[in-house]
Amino acid sequence: MGEIHEDAMPEIVTVPSSVTVRSAHQFSETMLALYLAEQDVDLDLSEMTDVDLAFVEILYSAREQWAGAGRELRLAQPAAGPVVALLERAGFLTAPADQDIEFWFHGELPQ
Repeated sequence: MGEIHEDAMPEIVTVPSSVTVRSAHQFSETMLALYLAEQDVDLDLSEMTDVDLAFVEILYSAREQWAGAGRELRLAQPAAGPVVALLERAGFLTAPADQDIEFWFHGELPQ
């Protein structure tokens, strides 16, 4: 793979409309390919309509991998709609860590 340049623009990747346990393997493979490309990535969640905990688990793992490699994995815009509803139902917003608020909501919890 080529060198990583700090001024390189992150790749923007649109996440499929559905990431559930049924499609988790495919999404996980996509994330692995993005990780192996050795660049920063911004995920666009705007198309998402169906999501479950498999999605959240994949992103938590991916965030650790990217951070360990000194790269950034971000959301192109703050999480909304079904993603926020899932995070609330699963208890992730009860006492979120600062880094989770930054990742999911760009620093501000939804009202």
